[in-house]
Amino acid sequence: MKNLLFVLFLISVCAPLFSQEEESQKTSLNFSGSFRVRATNVGRDVLLSRQTPVTPVINPEQEYQNKVNSDANLIAEDVERRKLGQPSQLTPKKEDVSYYDTRFLYNMSFSTGKYVEGIWGMQVGDIPFGGKGLRSTGPDGFDPGLIGPGSGGERGRTSAVNVQTNFLYINFRIPESALFIKVGQQLFSSAQGRVLFSTGTGVSILKNFQFLRLSWEGGVLRAKDQSFLDVDKNGFADKNYQNSNIFYSKTKMEYFRNVRNELYAYFLDDNDKTDGETSRLAWYGSHNEFNYQSFSFVVHGIFNTGTVKKLTPLIDGAGTTYYNTTRRHSIKGAMYDFQFTYRWNESLNFNFIALGTTGRPGYDKDGQEANLKGNGYRTLAPGFSISNIATDFTGGYALFNGSSFSGLNEYGLYSNIIAFGPYQFTLGYYQLWATRSPEIKINREFSEWAGYKTSTYMGMEYNFNIRYNVTSDFQIIFRSGYFVAGDALFVLLDSKYGRVLREAFVTFEHRF
Repeated sequence: MKNLLFVLFLISVCAPLFSQEEESQKTSLNFSGSFRVRATNVGRDVLLSRQTPVTPVINPEQEYQNKVNSDANLIAEDVERRKLGQPSQLTPKKEDVSYYDTRFLYNMSFSTGKYVEGIWGMQVGDIPFGGKGLRSTGPDGFDPGLIGPGSGGERGRTSAVNVQTNFLYINFRIPESALFIKVGQQLFSSAQGRVLFSTGTGVSILKNFQFLRLSWEGGVLRAKDQSFLDVDKNGFADKNYQNSNIFYSKTKMEYFRNVRNELYAYFLDDNDKTDGETSRLAWYGSHNEFNYQSFSFVVHGIFNTGTVKKLTPLIDGAGTTYYNTTRRHSIKGAMYDFQFTYRWNESLNFNFIALGTTGRPGYDKDGQEANLKGNGYRTLAPGFSISNIATDFTGGYALFNGSSFSGLNEYGLYSNIIAFGPYQFTLGYYQLWATRSPEIKINREFSEWAGYKTSTYMGMEYNFNIRYNVTSDFQIIFRSGYFVAGDALFVLLDSKYGRVLREAFVTFEHRF
């Protein structure tokens, strides 16, 4: 019934378009895109993800002894290999890697009039030079260069299927009514990507009210559909309407010349049980931007609420699962986002950013996700970058991204300097903290019984970037980061090794 009503709505909106006489039937084709080649060098002696279990520690002494015995066996086996003249299989707990990749983005729009437009956007890459180092094609049919936007790059595998569709939608434009409707695969984004920044299939509607100086946008994104699964092979779908949908509504207002306000709400209705979790969550946000002659600032707050039902194993004293139950968790979390910019002159500005969420990062003492309790903040599908290593999604190392930014706080100072005409230099210093200290009672290595203590200090980072605008359509970008880890990061990763992560890369990009 809902689908029928939606179809009737689209017909009622779009029918007047086709009843009007077109001024021209010539097909208009517009395109844009970019070519990019990037060289990267990264190095670290710190883990990027946890390697030990997060289940409760039943017998610390026994687990410690098992770890000692396991390490001793690995060393003994390696010694025997060396005696036979074979190379060692034990590698240092550090890395220094250089690699190169290339990428192509291409977007096209087709239209025969002013009311309907079709958009297709595709991507090839990032294709690494020499491939991804996967094993060779085997008798089991495995082919490391078969599919995916990053496929290819290895000698003899340049014909891999590596085209990815980013956009594929129809844009219904009614300029007389200031109404725009997009149907298909498109980009869905919230204010600065703090709640949602992802492509997906769905419908978005934009309506401008110029006399009120505001605009409204709403829509629905079908995030996942599992309604067609037939696991028992009886010829019928196992579940009806087993899917995950995201609904949203946002209103932008510009009542004053130097003030912009946005109120929004995102709703997740997820009844897909295939991943052991269902949820009904909401994110309510207020984004306020103030611009003045010499300074500007942003005040942004998000409130997260709802319920999560998660399949939870019950474990006995021996660590054996004896039953699986579904537990209901009430979510009440929040995110704050503050940014300040002071413009010294046209060539120099100073910036401060503070971004954080409530709750505890990682897992609790029972081995469950910590953001399910204690005012934890659940993320939807955000996409944002604060610094080059600590919180990033643009390439190289990244300790966290928008989706894992729960129970964390990052503060930073950075300055942009425009010098010698086309050059822009950026210097930045950032600190990463946990809202509540990560749980240490589930650790095997960096643990209390080994003499360590938990903390909230995750580390600090230095950034240095250069942007050189060679021409209006060609630029060279250098980005670098140097992160020094703190004790809270070692608690979260359950690791006692290393201290530093570093990265640097140079990008050559041509836009058209």
